[in-house]
Amino acid sequence: MKIINTQNLKGVSDFYGKEQIIRNKIINILRSTFENYGYSPLDSSILYNYDILAYKYQDGAEILNEIYTLKDQGNRNLGLRYDLTIPFCKVISNEKDLRLPFRRYEIGKVFRNGPVKLGRCREFYQCDIDVVGIDGRDIEIEQILLVLNAFQKLGINIVIKWNNRKLMSSLIKYIGIEEEKIDLVIGTIDKLEKLSKEELVKEFNKINIDENTVYKLLDIFTKDINYYNSLSISDTLFTEALSEINELNDKLEKLNIKNKTKFTPTLARGLSIYTGTVFEFYDIEERLTCSLGGGGRYNKIITDFISDGNTYPAVGLSFGLEPIYTILKEELDDTNLVDIYIVPMDTETECLNLADKLRKNNLNVLVELNKRKVKKCFEFANKENIKYVIVVGSNEIENNSYTIKDMTEGMQYTMTEEELLNFLK
Repeated sequence: MKIINTQNLKGVSDFYGKEQIIRNKIINILRSTFENYGYSPLDSSILYNYDILAYKYQDGAEILNEIYTLKDQGNRNLGLRYDLTIPFCKVISNEKDLRLPFRRYEIGKVFRNGPVKLGRCREFYQCDIDVVGIDGRDIEIEQILLVLNAFQKLGINIVIKWNNRKLMSSLIKYIGIEEEKIDLVIGTIDKLEKLSKEELVKEFNKINIDENTVYKLLDIFTKDINYYNSLSISDTLFTEALSEINELNDKLEKLNIKNKTKFTPTLARGLSIYTGTVFEFYDIEERLTCSLGGGGRYNKIITDFISDGNTYPAVGLSFGLEPIYTILKEELDDTNLVDIYIVPMDTETECLNLADKLRKNNLNVLVELNKRKVKKCFEFANKENIKYVIVVGSNEIENNSYTIKDMTEGMQYTMTEEELLNFLK
């Protein structure tokens, strides 16, 4: 007989019971928050032609090495989606009657054949919002407000780090680095908070940036907004960057949320797709040091993807379900979906009838149908954090009198069926 290895692959997991309750809670909070802000749901396909998935990246981009690829029976090159941005672009391109601006959210699994570490998996959920058809800072500010609102509901204190890709590009040019190396330099600067100066020098040496230039970069990318405003750089990109940064900063101050954000000139989001504002959100308590999500302005992807002569400005962000879950899973001990546990004493039919009435009053009811002893049932209720238990025998049915035990307080109450329904409401 062939022995089958049933162990999960590295980087994938199964979630059930209390674990999945927490994950559902996160998803439900995010979904309701997205809809509060006028975003419509989308469910896009998982399987794509490889060329579509690789569209927004140049050859050699790290993300291309993480795409799960396969061939179908027609020998076509296919791949599994690794994010929800390209699916969004595809939908905008295919739906010719779609009215702009269009706001959508999508919560679904994506797949990346990359390194596995705490908070980073190979199969995981992304929870994205995107808007196409609106330019300017107001929509970016609204998304920042959405992020703060969502994490307040989740009970996680965060700081939102933000920057502008135009600023990064213009400063790199100002230092004297050739334009074709800008994206490579930005990708390395993005690691500044994670690597030592010595390690960064080695990284820059790999792309032929000399040590003197490296220290100029490290210096100019540690300044604040006031410093950048004091520079006299006659470059259109730099002027646009300052205008956008100052406008965003001013709006953060007027909305009294500046203290929840941090201007971070080294923040790049790692991808060349971004054309302006970028932001990431972090746990203030640093229970995880990786970001809990992020996003930014990307005005070229959909415009180039559709290529019909129109422009399609877009901005969006993604919440990381896995790192958020890693923080919130400490709540597992207090988690249960069951409101009341009914234990029949040879009264299964009557108990099923009572449970049906309770469920119609929006109560989650579990009926013991395995004939366990009452003592074992109470032990089970304690382990599962079920608050109320009712033991129902023939006397209870005949007298229409039920004793309900509050497992948290250790108190018992006796009441009629009508009183029981009112009590549990």
